[in-house]
Amino acid sequence: MHQTIDSNHEIRILRIQHGKDGDPLECMLFPSALELGNNQKSHSEHQKWPYTALSYWWGDPDEVAGNRITIYKDTGARGVRQTLTGFNQSGTFFIRDNLNAALLRFRHATEDVNVWVDAICINQDDKTEKSSQVARMHEVYTQAESVCVWLGEGNDDTELTFEFLKRILDLQALDDLVANPEETAESWALVLQLITNHWFSRRWVIQELALARKAYVRCGSMDLSWKDFADSIALFMTKYEEIRRSILDHASLVCRDPESIILKTTDARALGANVVVHATVNLFRKSHEGRIEQRLLPLEILVSSLLVAFETTEPRDTIFAVLTLANDSELSSSNPSATRDARISPDYEKCLLDVYADFIDYCIQQSQSLDILCRYWAAVQKQSKAEALKKGTSEVDTLPSWIPLIRHSAFGEPRYIVEGGANEDGFVGCPERKGQQIYNASAGSRAWHKFGVHDLKEGKLREGFTFRMNKHSRPSTSTGHSRPAALIAPKSEPNTLAEDSALKEETSSRMPKYNGSLFLRGFCLDIISQVSSRVGGGIIPSEALEMAGWGPKYKPQTVPDKLWRTLVADRGPDGKNAPPWYTRACWECLQYQDRRGDLDIPELMENLKNPSTRITFLKRVQSIVWKRRFFETKGASHKSLFGLGSPAIKNGDLVCILFGCSVPVVLRKDHERKYYQIIGECYVYGMMDGEAIAGKAPAWPYDQLEYSTFELR
Repeated sequence: MHQTIDSNHEIRILRIQHGKDGDPLECMLFPSALELGNNQKSHSEHQKWPYTALSYWWGDPDEVAGNRITIYKDTGARGVRQTLTGFNQSGTFFIRDNLNAALLRFRHATEDVNVWVDAICINQDDKTEKSSQVARMHEVYTQAESVCVWLGEGNDDTELTFEFLKRILDLQALDDLVANPEETAESWALVLQLITNHWFSRRWVIQELALARKAYVRCGSMDLSWKDFADSIALFMTKYEEIRRSILDHASLVCRDPESIILKTTDARALGANVVVHATVNLFRKSHEGRIEQRLLPLEILVSSLLVAFETTEPRDTIFAVLTLANDSELSSSNPSATRDARISPDYEKCLLDVYADFIDYCIQQSQSLDILCRYWAAVQKQSKAEALKKGTSEVDTLPSWIPLIRHSAFGEPRYIVEGGANEDGFVGCPERKGQQIYNASAGSRAWHKFGVHDLKEGKLREGFTFRMNKHSRPSTSTGHSRPAALIAPKSEPNTLAEDSALKEETSSRMPKYNGSLFLRGFCLDIISQVSSRVGGGIIPSEALEMAGWGPKYKPQTVPDKLWRTLVADRGPDGKNAPPWYTRACWECLQYQDRRGDLDIPELMENLKNPSTRITFLKRVQSIVWKRRFFETKGASHKSLFGLGSPAIKNGDLVCILFGCSVPVVLRKDHERKYYQIIGECYVYGMMDGEAIAGKAPAWPYDQLEYSTFELR
């Protein structure tokens, strides 16, 4: 069905044959040349044809692909209307509802329409082609006449929502809309529901929009230019907190849809729509004609910080989907002689462990820092219910602990963002703060790292470490789809994703490079001896306060230094030193301990009589302690340490300083197998700014006897 193309210089275009409402979908695939940059001549023997690129959500993994489309062989005719017959029929695809609805909306009654649709135009069964086509996404979207953002068929409120978006663009009217919640509460709720559409959670949308010369948003029969849509959302976000408060005061007006509860729980910072709008403006400097003149951000920032609000069906696309956006990737350059780094080049034949290990290796080499290990960005292969039952395990079970999974990020997996914060905020700063990290626990030391790799001929690791086979050593069994292959099914009958995946499942075509071990150097500060209960729901347990020395002996207006500084991680929300008035605010809040001695942060924040400065302090505390555990160490060789760690810490865990990491980490030793797991970053009072290394002179590669080599798995 897919005729061979030169995947480095050509794409396939899907021609939707004209038809009336109710007619079956009939299409043709044909090749089209891609233009090369710097006035280079295309190597394709085909002409370049105009097309619209479709950007859309592919649907739930368990959805049945039950909509038939007929694909015809290429007749060679291009600029004329064609009537096709069964004699040149090439095959049949079954597609999901959302893509089917989009193609039906695109179809014209009398004219054929050219579109580019990833799931159909790329041969999903050819890994080489997929890797090549992903590398050409820059050209695919910049050379499209337009990009259509398809938000689905919509509902009875879609027209009202789009009309309200247009009203927001009138700045004078905007103030009036915000000031009259009785009249506009329901409309604001509709806007929020629109921007929590599944499309805004897709990782590919940043690239698809950022690279487009012209884009528009369509939902059912309604459409709006991307510029107007983005401006209306950006304006909405500037008023979000004010809108949120006023709407909650008029909750009874918001309420045809129970999903309006998201107004209470959703943090606007995390919404994909908010990130999309800002990213498409701030990723590049563009010419007046819309050409990209300069890319502004490196790959590490895009993957580990800016774009964590977005998900992918194929976890390798966590990295591959943003390569053309990064200023340090050869895919972002139109220069054919640009340096190619195999570690970050799209390659869907690599197992997931190799893709992630190569990316981490690249980031550590670029930054000389281990902080990438403390930012939660890595996705795993999603499984349908049928697949999960069949396999019994997920890919999470086979990934080593040093790969930081996105489910541990502040808002958890992208699909759960609208439900509010899932985990604590991270201690490491954003990578864009290079040279001015929030903390400096390892005193600015240069990172030392080595990966364990397979060497089957020698039976050893290449770096001189003994080779051990482990559960990470077997080849990956996950298939690599450059774009979601499960959207389509070239079969004679409808199928579910689970059935399609089972048919296509295959082992990796090459042996994994890495065996799951990562070797780092540093030293142990102390061993955890006491752990508090988890700060569930933002309630700080009394035992944590007592561990920090709080009690009735303290005089008015005084709080143990290690308590208030640990509650805010010794910093303000901007990453700068904690303001001195925090200690006064802390003392005032501690006067509201309940009968059990616990401190209920959310309850205090909802008290309308609280002064705004106290609320500011409580917000900072909540972002730091949320779901974490307080701990104390043994103090074998010095006084015990007090700190705050992940909910997974327990007695016997090691608090360590790793060279090249800006914060301490908690490691857990497997005494039988002699390796360590990384449990997570932590805050240790009095050890965040290089105090543990003061007076020492650790020299890279840190092979002095006083330092340890930790094998992490």
